[in-house]
Amino acid sequence: MPSAGVRGSLVHQIVPKASGVANALHRMVPEPLPASESADGPASPALSCPHSGGSCPALTSLFSSLAPSGEDAHAWLRSLAPCAHCRVSFEAGRDGLRHVRLGQREREILIAAAKGPLILTAPGMSRSLSAARRRAALSLGKAGLVAPPGGGGAAGPGPRRATVVLTELGRYVMTAYGRYIVAGKPVRWTRPARGAGLPGCAPSELAGEALQRTEAALRDTLAELKSVLVAAIGGRLKDPARLDAVTLHLERKATLLKAVLQPVRGNPG
Repeated sequence: MPSAGVRGSLVHQIVPKASGVANALHRMVPEPLPASESADGPASPALSCPHSGGSCPALTSLFSSLAPSGEDAHAWLRSLAPCAHCRVSFEAGRDGLRHVRLGQREREILIAAAKGPLILTAPGMSRSLSAARRRAALSLGKAGLVAPPGGGGAAGPGPRRATVVLTELGRYVMTAYGRYIVAGKPVRWTRPARGAGLPGCAPSELAGEALQRTEAALRDTLAELKSVLVAAIGGRLKDPARLDAVTLHLERKATLLKAVLQPVRGNPG
């Protein structure tokens, strides 16, 4: 049985000590914003809204004091943006529909999905009709109007069949433009029904959502890191590429810890 000292030495050969990866971490950890780049200066690419080009208020409220360097760090922070709940994102999705033409199959899917989850194919359906409905659903999915449900398909006995539900944008489209879709008329995207409001919140109201996404990402990263470390210590992880993944997880951990804790400590209230 190896002594504790030998076991400790072996572990550090497999998993780098924190001091051994400090320099590698530095390239990805966001640093405090330089004094020369005040809040009035240009927005950091990591905090920019992909639709408006300006600073995302939700991300800026948490990370405005940080200056992440490197595309990896930028992409990591941008992934925390609460775009799925942002009105600006929905506005961009609506504006992107102005050149979309809905065919008969697309209309049928939207009308049926407005009543609940829609199974695209059924036993006995011809292959051509099945393919046409799948193509139509794919087109609607690219426009952001339908998506697979949480389960990813129809449950029950037999093979799972493709199922779609309306997204929030899809539900808005049926409320705002359903009169055109049901009647089979060309959709006049610039004339939504009166009183049909876009879903989503103002970006400035989504700081809490961004914080929750950051905390969830941190928990997921730590859980994944723990599983990798356990595998390395148990001798089940001998591939150098997987060991590189350990370092990557450590980088993410350090990035998120600093990105989350530094603003909170700076604003304890």
